[in-house]
Amino acid sequence: MLGIPVDSGTGGRPGARFGPAAIRDASTLIAGNLYHVGLETEIFEHLRIVDVGDVPVTPGQHERNLDAAEKWVRELMSVTEQVVVLGGDHSVLLPVLRAVADKHGPVSFVHWDAHADTWDGGPERLLTHATAVRRVIEEGLTNQVFQLGLRGYGPSRETFAWAGENGVEHWTMMDVEETGLTDIIQQVISTITGKVYISIDIDVLDPSYAPGTGTPEPGGLTSRELLAGIRDLVLNTDVVGMDVVEVAPPYDHADITALVANRCVLEFLAGTARRKTAG
Repeated sequence: MLGIPVDSGTGGRPGARFGPAAIRDASTLIAGNLYHVGLETEIFEHLRIVDVGDVPVTPGQHERNLDAAEKWVRELMSVTEQVVVLGGDHSVLLPVLRAVADKHGPVSFVHWDAHADTWDGGPERLLTHATAVRRVIEEGLTNQVFQLGLRGYGPSRETFAWAGENGVEHWTMMDVEETGLTDIIQQVISTITGKVYISIDIDVLDPSYAPGTGTPEPGGLTSRELLAGIRDLVLNTDVVGMDVVEVAPPYDHADITALVANRCVLEFLAGTARRKTAG
């Protein structure tokens, strides 16, 4: 596990650089152990977890910071099969997936987000939180892309057409309302081949559950839906990594965004531990 405290890839409100610390701090609300009541699984009985801290970053040096992040993740992947990344804005996705794909090959990419993050960006903005998914597709780091929870306004019709031509499957919140998230997750699970990487932009949640983010969008998932979806994916596919990004503590209330981001990580860990007990 590591943090990448950068938010120089944002196009709006900053603050995600404080996300890793806030997500970690939310663990202080847990008393004693990490026993998942629903899965009846004690995480530390089955997993060895090491938090290596945060990637050292230099303010104003976006590309340099992402290069450093890629180096750190590569070093971690040389000694572990799985990695958990705490962001930071969503631009951290590209260096992380470069390192993960270098070890495991192109991955099946499950992307939870209110936004598609497939803007082109142009020559001056090649890597931002709004272009990260496009860049990982262009670099061939994924063999499947599933996007869940899209809503709001943008990107353009042409951008969605580009995504479709490049094999991206997406489900909007209107799809979730009509089909149900459980059925959609089962469709994704039945389609997935090979190793899986999960990326969670916390703004996939409705702002009532996660106000502390830079680009909130009304009409999103509940925290219960997101945690159940993560759990189903981890229990039924071979997940080699995940990130939680875009937690911006300056806009949070009562730390509820940091808390649900923390629980996303714990749901991944508990599901991984449970999967190990099942053989």
